[in-house]
Amino acid sequence: MPVDAQGGEKLATMERLYSILTDDAVERGLMRDQFYFLSDELLATFKRMQGYDPATYFPGSCIEQAYLILAESEFGSRRAMAEANGVPITDKPLLPGGLYLVLTDRDGQPTKSLIVQTYMPRSKPTTD
Repeated sequence: MPVDAQGGEKLATMERLYSILTDDAVERGLMRDQFYFLSDELLATFKRMQGYDPATYFPGSCIEQAYLILAESEFGSRRAMAEANGVPITDKPLLPGGLYLVLTDRDGQPTKSLIVQTYMPRSKPTTD
């Protein structure tokens, strides 16, 4: 079940707060790992909560990665919808602004899915 299936967690609120924090740090020129540290273990936990392998790549600083992970639809739900419609699925995340393309054969049957990422990270982690 998705992490917020019982209404206990507030993923949308967490996502929004990480997004605001990222924007604020970028605008102030304060994006520093020592100011906004999130461990690899926490990011891996967020990925698992959303149904992704902990090694799945998300761009940006750690707080931007947290935002992007939480902004994703839960992978199991996305997979179930794709399978119910006979659409092959990829395990890559669909970042904001991305495109999910389904290639078909000459008969119009889905054969392969591709994700085109257009997302440009708002932040770059720095350690100085």
